[in-house]
Amino acid sequence: MEKKKYNYHGHKVTLKKSEYSNNGTLALLITYENGEDEVLTVNLNHPLQSDSMAFLDTNNNPQVEKFIRQNHLGLPMYVTQQSGFCKYPLYTIF
Repeated sequence: MEKKKYNYHGHKVTLKKSEYSNNGTLALLITYENGEDEVLTVNLNHPLQSDSMAFLDTNNNPQVEKFIRQNHLGLPMYVTQQSGFCKYPLYTIF
């Protein structure tokens, strides 16, 4: 079965759920047609992170929230976590 394709910054991509090796929480990746992966989440070792909730990497991917919402891939939890100068929003990912 072929994976569903999405448009991300004008590129066709597929999504893949993975996990961070140090805590088993959700890592969301996109794969471009050329095979290159990009991680859309950040691992902040926060107690709310789980296998279905992750902080979106809005620092390196400013449009990631819009992408998640437009494609009905997740819902905001209205919680943010600061790391350095950035605040990352927590989302439940479907």
